[in-house]
Amino acid sequence: MKKERSKVRAINAAKMTVTMPLQGHKFDQAMIAAHEMQALSLDNLDPVSPSSLEPDVSSGATTTMATPVGSDSETASDTRPQDLLLELVSTPDRGLALFTTRKIKAGTLILAEQPLISLDKDEEDDPDAIEREFSRLPRSEQKAYLKLFDAQKSRMSRVVSIYYSNCYNCDGFKADGQGGSAIGGFASRINHSCVPNVQFCYNEGTNQLEFRAIRDIPRGKEVCSNYDKAAFETKAKRQRKQQIYYGFVCKCEACEPKNEFWAKSDERRKGMYEAVKVLQGCDKKFAEGDGPEVEVRQDAVVNGALGALARLEELLLKECHVGIPLANTYRSMAKWAEWKRDIKHAAKWKRKELEVCMIGFGPSARRVKEIEEKLAELEKVGGRGSSHYPVSPSSPS
Repeated sequence: MKKERSKVRAINAAKMTVTMPLQGHKFDQAMIAAHEMQALSLDNLDPVSPSSLEPDVSSGATTTMATPVGSDSETASDTRPQDLLLELVSTPDRGLALFTTRKIKAGTLILAEQPLISLDKDEEDDPDAIEREFSRLPRSEQKAYLKLFDAQKSRMSRVVSIYYSNCYNCDGFKADGQGGSAIGGFASRINHSCVPNVQFCYNEGTNQLEFRAIRDIPRGKEVCSNYDKAAFETKAKRQRKQQIYYGFVCKCEACEPKNEFWAKSDERRKGMYEAVKVLQGCDKKFAEGDGPEVEVRQDAVVNGALGALARLEELLLKECHVGIPLANTYRSMAKWAEWKRDIKHAAKWKRKELEVCMIGFGPSARRVKEIEEKLAELEKVGGRGSSHYPVSPSSPS
């Protein structure tokens, strides 16, 4: 059954009886130090390669190649990555889903499409704006749109409910802060997994919704993203939210473990949560630091934060959450290292963040460019042989 991947905060105009959670693709959030548990647990995400969800394409499952949704044959002449790498499969228990047709390496762009509807932040909570944009679509695209999953949100028209059931959050991909949200025909066919193997990114330059493999994906595996950015919650809590908000219960490796490794998923996620709680305490202590012995105390706080982040990195890698949560962890490690005036390690963690973001977002992404600029700044300071960096003891921005 297809699920909701909603960006919307609250639909007051539609007077919904259910409040939908934020979509897990919010990449411009501040770096995780203490109070940023939500930014950490993205992603969405997300270079480790556990077995992903085994597809069941037997007994009645049908397959079609990935032709762009809503496109006529004469307008689909340009080959897109999904035409070569993906196929649309009708599954017995998850509706239409996307599967790989060949082995795919981490960092590969596997899907790119123009959105059917794209809304700025000030319009995305307005049902009238969604209806307006739908009315402007060509008839073929309207038909394709109406075939997408509908979570049947309360007191909404079908057009509006479909949008909120499938839209992706584009915040963080536009410099003006008006990222808003968008819905795509094939993007809407990507199912959820708590251990995703692809990462969403909005390419402002081409106005395309893009998905990249964040770990190696074998041939014949389902392509899944993470709808929920709360990466550190245990299975019971995740499944309660899924049932309430999305109308499904996930059956990925972490939710229905088939071996001893995945049976310990909850244990690892509890460890992640505990590490983030330590970060919260460190951030508070660092922000409150003053007095004649402040530097000594602050060094202890920074070391505590870096220790918690090292533990978080270890657990994320084990859990194969190697996308945005891992990138945000490295961003936080770089910032705390700066506060310690350890430029060598700050640059090291920034390079790690860059590696993860290059895989998930591609070289032209805004966050990638920002990391490259910051890394050049750190390397310039380090090249002068200085161990000091002008930072102030305040909460991360």
